[in-house]
Amino acid sequence: MKKYILLVIFLALCVGGFSQPKQKRLALVIGNSNYKFVNPLKNPLNDARAISSSLRSLGFDVMEYEDITQPQMKQAISEFGQKLNGYDVALFYYAGHGIQSKGINYIIPIEADLKSEQEIEFDCVAADRALAFMDAADTKVNIVVLDACRNNPFARGWQRSTGGGGLAMMDAPKGSLIAYATSPGRTASDGESSNGLYTSALLKFMRNPSLTIEQVFKQVRNEVSEKSGGAQIPWETTSLTGEDFYLSRQQTSASSLPTEMAQTENNVAENITAKRLVELKTTKVSEEDKAQAEIFFSQGKISYDASKYEKSIIEFNKAIQLNPAYAEAYFKRGYSYYTLDNFDKSVADFDMSIAINPNLADAYYWRANAFRGVRQDDKALKDFAKAISLKHDYTSAYYWQGRTYYDLSMDEKAIGSFRKVLELQPDYVDAFYWLGQAYYDLKKYDEAITNYNLARKEKKQDAEILYWRANAHFALKQWEIAVTDFDSAIQVKPNYPDAYFYRGKVKYNLKQYEKAETDFSKACELNPKYAESYYWIARVKYQQSDYDRAIENCTKALEINSNHHLAYYYRAMSLYSQEKYEESVSDFDKSIEIQPDPDTYYWRGNAKYALQNYADAIPDFTKAIQTGSGEEALNDYYYYRANSYLSLKMYTNALKDFTEAIKIKPGVAAQWYYRGITYFNMDQKEQARTDIDKAIELDPANTKYSDFKKSNYK
Repeated sequence: MKKYILLVIFLALCVGGFSQPKQKRLALVIGNSNYKFVNPLKNPLNDARAISSSLRSLGFDVMEYEDITQPQMKQAISEFGQKLNGYDVALFYYAGHGIQSKGINYIIPIEADLKSEQEIEFDCVAADRALAFMDAADTKVNIVVLDACRNNPFARGWQRSTGGGGLAMMDAPKGSLIAYATSPGRTASDGESSNGLYTSALLKFMRNPSLTIEQVFKQVRNEVSEKSGGAQIPWETTSLTGEDFYLSRQQTSASSLPTEMAQTENNVAENITAKRLVELKTTKVSEEDKAQAEIFFSQGKISYDASKYEKSIIEFNKAIQLNPAYAEAYFKRGYSYYTLDNFDKSVADFDMSIAINPNLADAYYWRANAFRGVRQDDKALKDFAKAISLKHDYTSAYYWQGRTYYDLSMDEKAIGSFRKVLELQPDYVDAFYWLGQAYYDLKKYDEAITNYNLARKEKKQDAEILYWRANAHFALKQWEIAVTDFDSAIQVKPNYPDAYFYRGKVKYNLKQYEKAETDFSKACELNPKYAESYYWIARVKYQQSDYDRAIENCTKALEINSNHHLAYYYRAMSLYSQEKYEESVSDFDKSIEIQPDPDTYYWRGNAKYALQNYADAIPDFTKAIQTGSGEEALNDYYYYRANSYLSLKMYTNALKDFTEAIKIKPGVAAQWYYRGITYFNMDQKEQARTDIDKAIELDPANTKYSDFKKSNYK
């Protein structure tokens, strides 16, 4: 049986099908946060829980473990491997510290205390251990997911640190995809919210049934790159073959939420809940037990209000044990689990609360938020709609419905929800702000500014509102107003690298290059991995003809983001300006490999022309002509291809291109002159003379033209 191995580094993939038959799926999920000898990580447990929930929604049976040791880790992987028989799809997900040694990736158990690199092999677990079990099983699709691209936590105490941060590059065997949270050998952010940066993006896109697996990763890469300022660039290597893989079972448009898959899952869950409800209704509860349950319920609410959430759960448990059909107790216990980010348990309790009391709007609302917490947005939207149908003035439900639509880039629907919020509560400041964000995404910048202004009436010192209003003015080329807003955002939040960066871009557009460089440098000081800021410093230095500094800063940008095609381009342009043509060709090559562009082909052609590699230059000029637009650019492309043909004495081709260039821009003397030279070499002396005369007419100060005429015509 053909095996597909999808080896995914850092964050989970949940591969569904392309309307494939029902598959049996098994996942092993491990999250390690609370390390004994190094600083704990904030997000792995949240990441693992969110991924577990999403995997269950995609039809996986999930074996879930948290904060485990090396023996426990090995045992869990072994049990997972033994259980795989009879399953079609296997997935292993790990979130926590990871490390590489001698080209091998290892996951770090919570009790590890590594004194040197030599201990890694013996005290950690090789990442491919789970893969070995998968490979031996009769599964059709195997997935390994390592959320482990964080810094080596032990490096400071070592005399010599192992191979830098991040995980090692791994080859993707045929039929496989290897996805890294960041480029090989680099580290990824643990994130500032409840989930890591990469996890949040993947949870956002992984359930979209219209995206293939490759498209999901592209969306994730775009979002992570943007939010990290280019410091973290997700990376994939792939050898996938055959039909497309979809993370969800059905290929359906986003507008058809909830999907058929989600409806099927809901039906299963409803059947289970209905069965449980029948059991509850047949259970007799005495009035005395009901009264005692009410006491425990009240005590649970007091504990919750005191932020003693675990204690409140115990008390709600007692209430439910005494009165198993107590809808409010299920709801409050679910709310307690939600507050603890235990979304699976909160959903189960909200399910029961709704089954007992189908008209409990708050249960639908909070279940929607729990689904939203694990990015099951289709289910969240369905529950928000139900809550609103039960409670027509449910402002918070409209608001979070709008936020969910916004997260899904369904901006028009988001605007409708936020407008309803403001209809119900005209002073709902956050609704104005997010309404502005939705308009901004739609490039309706005037409407965005209007709503940012309304938000500022109540939040005058909100740096985010000022920052985004500044960006809207920037998009409208209202430079001075944009600078004022960026100034204000920085005054409120002095350590705001993005505000410095975009203020720098405004000043660059105003040709205030020294001031722009100051802002870009400040952004780099605040965020040393801000690739885009280094790149723009390079742009400033290029404008100032300081090519060494331009090269230096392009190189810094590329050390952070090796896929920055414009950094390669401007480093190439700087090298070209220094007449280092061979080096510039190499950088133009890399820029084109990442992002083909007519101008890059053109300048690479010019570098080859300068090296007298005319035959190699011509295909680049041709590519520029085929893909370019705009008279100014096309004129140059034809002109330099013509000169290449002329140098190769291919006069007929040169003549055609000089003629095209003249048609586009008839006022350029050099084009007439070199077409005249072409005619002259073709022994068409009168046509040549006419063109030379035209060149002299257009540029009488150029003695080259008149000297040629004197030398060749009496």
